[in-house]
Amino acid sequence: MMNNFYATCSDENILALISEQDDELAFAELYNRYFKTLFNYAYSKVNDRFTAQEIVQELFVNVWQNRRQNHVECGRPFLFTIAKRLIISFFRKEYTRQHHYGQWEIHRSDSSDAADQPTLASDLQNRYEEGLHLLSSKCHDVFVLSRKGFSNKQIGEQLGISEKTVEQHITKALRILKAHLKEHMICALLLFPLF
Repeated sequence: MMNNFYATCSDENILALISEQDDELAFAELYNRYFKTLFNYAYSKVNDRFTAQEIVQELFVNVWQNRRQNHVECGRPFLFTIAKRLIISFFRKEYTRQHHYGQWEIHRSDSSDAADQPTLASDLQNRYEEGLHLLSSKCHDVFVLSRKGFSNKQIGEQLGISEKTVEQHITKALRILKAHLKEHMICALLLFPLF
């Protein structure tokens, strides 16, 4: 019955409940209403499922963390404005990464010592595998299946968990692996299609 109350609220009322009362059920309602739409929008722009998912997860984290500052008159445009900003930010970072990669390629081709490359790749592979061992058993299984190309739905069916739980495990795994590979991040971006 309580959930029915939220289902009948306008987006603006939901956002007011979130900002004025820290209402987690209202936040869950907003998430359920817009996750798929925002995901599809982000995916249409970045053309990568995992990046789109991360953008939308970050969007909702921002909404919750900044709930006291958000005085919103119209919910849908507000959410899409945040999504656009995050997508632009992603492309800026991607441009910077490509620029650094280009610089790295120039320096690498100038250097006659390319023998370090296999060592670097091996070291990075070891760090990546160490990072996988930091994940809980279920999180590890979800992440490995996602990297093998299984959809969230297929993973959920295979492991007997909801798609939302699959999304949460993937997001958690990416966060842990990013932290673990931080000092190797540029190499990680170049050698592994993780991020």
